[in-house]
Amino acid sequence: MRAENDLQATPMGCPFGCVPVRSGLRGAPSRAGTSRAPAPGMGAEASPLAARDDRAEIAQRMPQILTRSDPQWRAACLARVAHIPSGYTYLAQLMGHDMGSSVQADSVPWSRAAEDEDAPVQPVRRYNLIDNPLTLETVYGPGPSMLAHVYDPETWLFRLTPGARLARIYARGLNGVSDPDPRPIRALYDERNRDSLMLHELVVAWMQFHNRNAGALMAAGLEPYRAYVLARAHTVRCWHRIVTEDLLPRFLHPEIAALPALPRACELDETTLLHGLCRAFHALPLAAYHLGRSGLHNLGALLKRGYAVSEAETDWQIDWPLFFGAKPGGPSSGISASVAPELRAPVTAAAIIALDTDSAAQAGSLRPGNACLAEAVAALPGDWPARLAPARLAADFAAAHPEAPIRLDADVLEWGPLYQFLMVEAQLHGLQGGFGPLGSALLRGSVAASIRRVVLAAEGPRSAALPRPATMLELINLVRE
Repeated sequence: MRAENDLQATPMGCPFGCVPVRSGLRGAPSRAGTSRAPAPGMGAEASPLAARDDRAEIAQRMPQILTRSDPQWRAACLARVAHIPSGYTYLAQLMGHDMGSSVQADSVPWSRAAEDEDAPVQPVRRYNLIDNPLTLETVYGPGPSMLAHVYDPETWLFRLTPGARLARIYARGLNGVSDPDPRPIRALYDERNRDSLMLHELVVAWMQFHNRNAGALMAAGLEPYRAYVLARAHTVRCWHRIVTEDLLPRFLHPEIAALPALPRACELDETTLLHGLCRAFHALPLAAYHLGRSGLHNLGALLKRGYAVSEAETDWQIDWPLFFGAKPGGPSSGISASVAPELRAPVTAAAIIALDTDSAAQAGSLRPGNACLAEAVAALPGDWPARLAPARLAADFAAAHPEAPIRLDADVLEWGPLYQFLMVEAQLHGLQGGFGPLGSALLRGSVAASIRRVVLAAEGPRSAALPRPATMLELINLVRE
């Protein structure tokens, strides 16, 4: 790897940490044994190939229990699992956005890698618009040279007002060459990160952290492009630390967290990770949030609506010490077999779960009954493989929760979407609001594998001296000093 003072362009890409390592479609077949040399700077190697559903003839079952937006059931679930401060709901959403933006493969043009040119084209259902998962690509995009509305082209800093908690807005100008389009533009790369006020503020905190570090490096004499690449690599290292040491411990079952290593069977393919496991986090959003000084607000009022400035963005702000549990009385949640009826106003939670189920089926996401996931269950310690058999899980759920709005059976659990199985498992076997053993193993294994595939330029003394917040709250406090 190149050191921080030896950054230069190569035929494979630029030195700014903004190009993918590989050129092929993520999920496209590769010849066995082929190795791809990484570009300098930063990137991520390809995720595992999508495993095929070995029981495709069995239609996916609708997760009926999750389509019932029953307020009493939701309240009962939260009474049991609401132990995770709600700041982690939106930190987990940011992690999910950084893992992928999954679209149908036939909706975008794509190129195969050179070594695959002579191989027959295999049917690939999904394409990930995030080329390099868990490199904060959802924040950085392809870099300053391609995003002039997000970066200052001279300083290579994010276009941010120092101390601002929200992204800069560009509205229609008054001069003769301005476009008459009345819709404002945000200085953000990934529009998904405006989904809620909470997520918006978290993303801008990462942008401010980058600017703080890059500014310090330029003040020490580095040119803007060198400051950019060192600050970005440092930010990604901090991101990995916060994900693994701050976020994941909130969700991992203690038995799984204590294991020295996990088998490769616990590393999900990209499609199943995005459409199977990550959908389980839809259990976390609450119907309403107390923001601190800004008061109590319904979730629907905190979500973006179109491109205009929302009331939440103009009038409210998040009390992050309250949201991350540093102050008592803050909102909290956990993984359970329920979702908030207000998950996405005016659409009901039942409709959102139906959309999740449809996308999982269309994408070909693996289900608990498939051989690959059965192998992951079999690798769990102790008697967990027996306790997580679909028939046993359904019977235990019925015995523990006779008040549930509908009964589960083995067929619905085995051949429904993976996220349903993980939410039911968490309801029965999760601790302090986290996942059960299988969900924990899949989450830990998949995140660790994604981080392992990231390639970073070697760290030198300049970037080693930059601040290293250990938690998301520490990072927010740092950039708001």
